[in-house]
Amino acid sequence: MKQLLKLFSIVFCAMALYACGSDDEPGKSALQDQFIDVDNSEYTEGSIPVGNTPMLQAATFDKAALPGGTSYLTLNSYEELDYVNIGVEGESGYLKVKLDTPVTAQGRATTNDKIYTYTVLVLLSQNLTSSFTLVFTTVNKQGEVSSQFTSETNYIEAGTGDLQVNLRFSNEKDVDLYVVEPNGNVIYYGQPFPYYSKEYEIINDWLESDDYENEPDIERTIGLDIDSNAGCIIDRTNSENIFFKTNCMQKGTYQVWVNMYANCDPSIATNYTIRVTYKGMAVTPKSGSNPTSGVFPIGTPDNEIDDELTGATKIMEFTINEGIEPGRSAAITAKKHLIKKEFNMLFAN
Repeated sequence: MKQLLKLFSIVFCAMALYACGSDDEPGKSALQDQFIDVDNSEYTEGSIPVGNTPMLQAATFDKAALPGGTSYLTLNSYEELDYVNIGVEGESGYLKVKLDTPVTAQGRATTNDKIYTYTVLVLLSQNLTSSFTLVFTTVNKQGEVSSQFTSETNYIEAGTGDLQVNLRFSNEKDVDLYVVEPNGNVIYYGQPFPYYSKEYEIINDWLESDDYENEPDIERTIGLDIDSNAGCIIDRTNSENIFFKTNCMQKGTYQVWVNMYANCDPSIATNYTIRVTYKGMAVTPKSGSNPTSGVFPIGTPDNEIDDELTGATKIMEFTINEGIEPGRSAAITAKKHLIKKEFNMLFAN
């Protein structure tokens, strides 16, 4: 059973730190720059429209909010909807989001009623620094507007760096993210930092010393810093996050993979989204799309793998044309691998 290396994934690089530029994009509103955005939405100044027409049976928004990540807004309506207006409490303006064809299900009131389900992928800003309250109203096909709904979020600190790869999934499962560097080295729960970084040397020297009671005091500044629900120990973050500084990352083509390590509740399906951002902009992949959404269906079996990627799903490839030249991939000895797993077991939450 996998245990998670959480306390020390990540520090400074052996090289000088890269000075990041601003993530602000010209023409972006404060709402979009600091909090949320939705692809193909229309930003509108002023107060969010509010009516009193009842149309929603239920609505949910992810409670955990990571900078540079994504969240799902799910709407269950008694009738077909045309738009949803989304904003943040205390912030000017809102996003008008056209709703696609819904998924329908039989309602519970009568056999003739239907419930229409819509899911909106909300992009969280890399500049996000605090929890916030989402506000939204819906608009039906007749142009009538609902009352206002709110949903509070819980800010989760996560690294963005210059390159950020974020995985979001919809429920309490142990879903793993893998980033394969240009030279084939894999960043994942078992090796959460690049082998060429200073922290790799620090942690491995410490592991070989067998001095587990005096762990090094390091901070997370590169690599895997969020690994949620490890071994079905539920933390309700439902996300994984890997990030790099330009001077601490390889130049070349990267691969992104996802895997259902432990299906903690196989009776329900799990939706997931992977988003890749480089210097504040969405990466254009060579294969796949960005962001990419998919689903692990009901009954997906556990796939307890390390870095061999057997049975994992390849999501995308993309190329970064700056950084350090990729060297030879560093092999981890059997002894180090064993010590690493024992260490994970000691410090898993």
